[in-house]
Amino acid sequence: MNRVFHTRLQKGRRVTIPAELCQKFELRPGDPLVLESSEAGIVVQPLYTVIHEVQAFFADAAPANVRLSDELSRDRRAEAEREA
Repeated sequence: MNRVFHTRLQKGRRVTIPAELCQKFELRPGDPLVLESSEAGIVVQPLYTVIHEVQAFFADAAPANVRLSDELSRDRRAEAEREA
């Protein structure tokens, strides 16, 4: 079972994340977080977690040896040449 932590909403709508959770998820002051509304309440995740989830979701979109940004740049250059 997951450990439960209690905190309070402070002045200025600030929430303190307990040190044990910051250590577990390697959070440092200034790290970007994502807050998501859910049926159960507010879900707080480190941005790197969300980025990894998105990358995993799209992992099958292109072969591993293909960089989609390179493909997009190549397509844009070709389009610009056709318009010129």
